Amino acid sequence: MYDDERFVSLGGFGGAAVVRALLLATAAVYVLQLVADRMTGGVFTALFGLSRAGLRQGGLWQPVSYLFLHGSLMHLLMNLLGLYVFGRELEETLGARRFCGLYFGGGALAGLGWLLISGRAGGPCIGASGAVFGVMGAFAALFPERRITLLLFFVLPVTMTARVLVIVLAAVAVLLLMGGGGNAAHAAHLVGGVAGYAYGRHWRRRGGWAGGGGSLGERLADWRARWRRRALKLVAPEELPPDPEEVDRILEKIKVQGLDRLTRRERRALERASRASAAERES
Repeated sequence: MYDDERFVSLGGFGGAAVVRALLLATAAVYVLQLVADRMTGGVFTALFGLSRAGLRQGGLWQPVSYLFLHGSLMHLLMNLLGLYVFGRELEETLGARRFCGLYFGGGALAGLGWLLISGRAGGPCIGASGAVFGVMGAFAALFPERRITLLLFFVLPVTMTARVLVIVLAAVAVLLLMGGGGNAAHAAHLVGGVAGYAYGRHWRRRGGWAGGGGSLGERLADWRARWRRRALKLVAPEELPPDPEEVDRILEKIKVQGLDRLTRRERRALERASRASAAERES
């Protein structure tokens, strides 16, 4: 399924409305931050950035609001680029609701991890890096062999799989965290990446079926079909590849509604198509 070119949005946003909204909102809040901090002497960042003092004073919004603040234009652009590159396909795979949970849940955990590990002194934690690392971690869990080309030092192209990329970034975060690492919130990067990877692994093990995906009508139809197969004792071989038109319909449904909207029958059809495609490549 992931090798099918129709499943991957190569340009624009496709159905990734949440990613588009996050990009616009984060950029807009950064502009507001610059103006407000200049007028208030940094009060805006202190109020909406994440800090122990802010939480003790009742700033319960900070584990989410800090994701929209940034320390520099480069900081902002790097996070927006990571969200754009990895977030679009991930949102189309998980669906908008699950992607929002991943982004804000991973970002909140990253911020709380920073508070526990590194947040005892200094200024507040700001930036979407923890959430973006969570997105990257989930991407690596769902598409571990996807090859990604980076420009090292913005010049030298380096190609690696998504799994290797996340392992390298996690190792760098650990080393920088142990060595001090300047003002960057490396603890947030590490916790966010681990949380995102764990979520992706859990979601993948369950086949995208998280206790009730799909509408009630789809689930009832799936149950009826399973009961009929059991009652009639059909002997049609399950390993036969599905009809190509059926595969096209399922892939189109994924692009429009997300992977979690598939029925069990549709997931089994994709698995059979994938095995048939792998067998053809081997032969």
